Amino acid sequence: MVDSALRRPLDIGAMRVDGRLFKSATSETRASEDGFVTDDLLAFYEPMAQAGTPMIVTGNLYVSLQGKSAGRQAGIDRNDKIAGLREWVALAHAGGSKLVAQLNHGGRQIARLAPGADRIVSASNVREPLYGTKPSPLRRDEIPGVVDSFVAASVRAREAGFDGVQIHAAHGYLLGQFLTPHTNRRTDEYGGPLERRARLLLEVMDAIRTRHGDGYPVLVKMNGTDDLPLRHGATTDELLRVARWLQDAGANAIEISRGHYESWPGMVQGNYRGFLRASVSVGLLMHSSKVRKLALAALAPVAERVAERLRPPQEGFNLPYARRFTEALDVPVIAVGGFHTRAGMEDALAGGSADAVSAARAFIADPHLYRNLTGEPTLGHPVCGYCNGCIARFSGSRIDCYNDEIRGRREVMLTLTRPMQDK
Repeated sequence: MVDSALRRPLDIGAMRVDGRLFKSATSETRASEDGFVTDDLLAFYEPMAQAGTPMIVTGNLYVSLQGKSAGRQAGIDRNDKIAGLREWVALAHAGGSKLVAQLNHGGRQIARLAPGADRIVSASNVREPLYGTKPSPLRRDEIPGVVDSFVAASVRAREAGFDGVQIHAAHGYLLGQFLTPHTNRRTDEYGGPLERRARLLLEVMDAIRTRHGDGYPVLVKMNGTDDLPLRHGATTDELLRVARWLQDAGANAIEISRGHYESWPGMVQGNYRGFLRASVSVGLLMHSSKVRKLALAALAPVAERVAERLRPPQEGFNLPYARRFTEALDVPVIAVGGFHTRAGMEDALAGGSADAVSAARAFIADPHLYRNLTGEPTLGHPVCGYCNGCIARFSGSRIDCYNDEIRGRREVMLTLTRPMQDK
């Protein structure tokens, strides 16, 4: 067994986590169409739990139909979903993993309105350029209902046995849309100065903490940078102030990411050859208008080459921001962003840039990532190449590794390490 800082325990509120490499949230596109847990969804997480991943954060769970942002997305909006969520928890706990439910409302970043939802909403009526959707502003009288939906979802998570919840305020979803001046043009008490733009997020945090007391872990995922050149994004200094307010309100850990959907290619760095074409044909843009899809397909060859030059693969690309949060906060700070090597992760911890690291794409390629980096690695185990095929296809195709060579290595590894009773 490797003597690694990644194996050091970490306390997140009342929860002790037996290591410092976590699986970060990623949309799975493996639930049923109406948001129930499926065998296909559980199969994605089973090998991560079997490998002893210390903490797993679910893909974003929609807290209401209005907030459902993707196809085959798992939900936590109704009590009849609790039974399936319990199976998910049991699977994680069987391998010794802590399981945290990520709670989310998509806001304007929704390609297609869920059946039963009335309209796409946001802080203001600023069009989302990737999807082309133009939301309507949330009315003042609707905002308490949004807060209540997050609280009710947290209650379901706790009843299902989740070890904690994570409030998703990153990546330009609804809570992030309120934080960002570019997407929040309101003139009421939820817009304008930072204190007002942060009000909805803080109300969600306060309400969840009030409902559960101090004993239930509540994490927050937020941006270290909005990464919106030529637009009025929230600054890192502003986001640091919000993080301090969240800490004061009872947040037990902060995970630092970056960007909105319209920050592409900034939100996820890597290789982009074929990204837009896959998105249009089988991924997140497949429900766009015919004109938009034709335009994107025509622009794809040039846009993908430019994206690769602007944002090439880089391990730990959010560390400069995470370090600032780590230095400013007393609660643990988790950094996500391109991690896939033990050296890169250990350097992030040793250098004081973060208290823990998380990864998503690396776990898709290698669900035994934690075991392979901190124990005896499987010979020839897969390593993510950051082709971003998994990101391009989310919402339209089930989450998977779409590099044939890497996926093949993964399947060999899983076959070799499968428990004998399953063979």
